[in-house]
Amino acid sequence: MSTYIIENANWLKDTKLTQTSFLIEDGRVSSIRDSFRYYRYMKMDISPFLMTPGHVFCDLEVPGGSDDFASIKNYYLNELINTGCTTVLTAFSIKYEYEFLKELKNRKATMINCPLDYTIGLRISDNLITPNIIRSCKRHRVPVIWIEMDDAGKFKDIPWGWIKGLLYDYPITFVPFFTTNIDIKTKMKHLKIWQQSMENEGIPHIPHEIPLKVPLELNILKKIGIYPLRGNFLVGGEISYNLYMKPGDTGTEPLSFHYDQLVLKCTMNKGKYQYVNSRGHFYPGAGEELIIQTPGYFT
Repeated sequence: MSTYIIENANWLKDTKLTQTSFLIEDGRVSSIRDSFRYYRYMKMDISPFLMTPGHVFCDLEVPGGSDDFASIKNYYLNELINTGCTTVLTAFSIKYEYEFLKELKNRKATMINCPLDYTIGLRISDNLITPNIIRSCKRHRVPVIWIEMDDAGKFKDIPWGWIKGLLYDYPITFVPFFTTNIDIKTKMKHLKIWQQSMENEGIPHIPHEIPLKVPLELNILKKIGIYPLRGNFLVGGEISYNLYMKPGDTGTEPLSFHYDQLVLKCTMNKGKYQYVNSRGHFYPGAGEELIIQTPGYFT
């Protein structure tokens, strides 16, 4: 592959806008500087656009397995690819401890045609927070556990003290989720119990539900350990990015940008156009599992 320069990139880094240039060699970021003025490689001026790293979405119900290929393709295109997603955080579920390895393997099998990189977490009820489950997550590098919070009374009975001891060398992040449509007042009450319990015990956690099918914030990516593998531009990393039409000078600060209000023009993912000319492209099996070696290392 050729060497070229992406120059005058309006890089939306977290909530800050900075102008940057990238030297790209063989599909990877070779160098990041303010400018490569005296370099003679082909230059691509993207100053009319906003540039972001490829988005990481959370989608706990990514299809696969017995679903037909056409429906899987349409799902990825409509729900993920056409909105700039290049990495997906998903999960598997179990009802009993002994199902862990079987269901994890089943979930990985459903991702065989996934066009996006992915990370797999575990979604369980509170009664399955046991030493064996924690050890299994550590052994198989499952970096995040969603815990059902419909009944906060049961949640308070979990012995978090010994769980913290098991997390010393692999700090799994815990996330609340609700299986029923409870009213806002009750949900806020349960989330308050969640936050107080997690903070008092010093357990790595997200204080609220992780939003689905929207770009995940940098603090969530850091907590789980997906950052800096994704959600950032790194020297030596594969070049994956989104280009949005730059909004007019309306006084809007980057902090208030909403991606659903911006016009996506291009997604480049690992050297291929994933979205361009108002059309998404589906590359079955192009995705790889991201193995999180140390969750929360950069928090």
